[in-house]
Amino acid sequence: MKNKFKKLLTYLQLPLLYFFDFIFKYKIKKYIFVVGVDEIANCTFYFKKAFHNEAVSVNFTQNKFYQNNKYDYSLGIKNIYLRYLIKIFYGPYLLAKLANQSEVFVYFWSTGFCLERELDYKFLKYKNKKIVCIFVGDDVRSRKLTKEFFDEKEEDHFINYIINSKNENSVKRVAYLAEKYSDIIFSPRKVQLSYLKESIDFFMYMVDDNIFHKGSKLNLNDRIKVLHAPSNPTVKGTALVRAAVKKLKVEGYDFEYIELMNRPNSEVLANLESSHIVLNQFYAAMPGVFGIESMAKYNAVLMSPDYENLPDGSKNAWVRTKYWEIYDNLKYLLDNPSKIDEYAKNGYEFVKNNYTEEKVKEFYINTFYEHKIIDDKNIFKK
Repeated sequence: MKNKFKKLLTYLQLPLLYFFDFIFKYKIKKYIFVVGVDEIANCTFYFKKAFHNEAVSVNFTQNKFYQNNKYDYSLGIKNIYLRYLIKIFYGPYLLAKLANQSEVFVYFWSTGFCLERELDYKFLKYKNKKIVCIFVGDDVRSRKLTKEFFDEKEEDHFINYIINSKNENSVKRVAYLAEKYSDIIFSPRKVQLSYLKESIDFFMYMVDDNIFHKGSKLNLNDRIKVLHAPSNPTVKGTALVRAAVKKLKVEGYDFEYIELMNRPNSEVLANLESSHIVLNQFYAAMPGVFGIESMAKYNAVLMSPDYENLPDGSKNAWVRTKYWEIYDNLKYLLDNPSKIDEYAKNGYEFVKNNYTEEKVKEFYINTFYEHKIIDDKNIFKK
């Protein structure tokens, strides 16, 4: 019944979309990129920040971790039902408007301006626009394929602890539509095992140039500060972190442990400023944005190994820690404080060399040019 109702509303959006397209038909081109339409891990915000006036940002949902972010177009409505109702009309309006002002639509996550992303796709192809899909997690990940991958390695994964499994047909459809309509797809192939047949498996995180903390924060007489900031305790392995911390405390180790559960990004960054060791995530196959931010803040980071093709310098950028090694590796750093500084420096240099606004912008420009998303790289040098 729910899907039928959504489909009915989509039929309502179709004439609205083309009506608004007629209204905005002679809008003057103002942007190269439209980026959105939902905020995930600061991706929309930082893309807009990197490309400045060449991009326009859209965020239709309230992300509790990034409430201070500003977007060019947003729905600042917390009530999910009211937001849904407004989107029925506002989505087609804004899509038509921006399609007459811009050339390239960059999508993070699997949502769209319209209730059904396929309606976005069809309209943008009708308008001869370029479509970029960047998938960042559960939007495209197959839980079935992920489980099979880690079962083969005889390793546990957070997938095994998620009770309400996403319907495989839904992620199959996300992958199918992306490959049918988009001009380029970004999706890490192992951390996000999916039904995509082809994609660029190098997902570029981006961190604000202002958050870097250069130089050691650890003095000989300091009490070591250990930070864990899970957005989801099951996914991040928080139970295992607590067990390791408890065992070390019982054994007499003196350190400060800070746990920030579901806290805003601004609060997490403030705590990263004074922490020395970060316990990130232990079931994942990539650092995640928190891991990158932690290294930028000059912390020694413990997190699971990556299975992706990351840039040079990743091998020693953090303490590779399987979910059963948290106690051992944290103990090692507490016993060898000089190693805290060594890993913090390695991680800092790794992020500085690969994930600044300038580096990531350059990566996107080169990749977009190579795949004919843009015709001229020099337009960004003005």
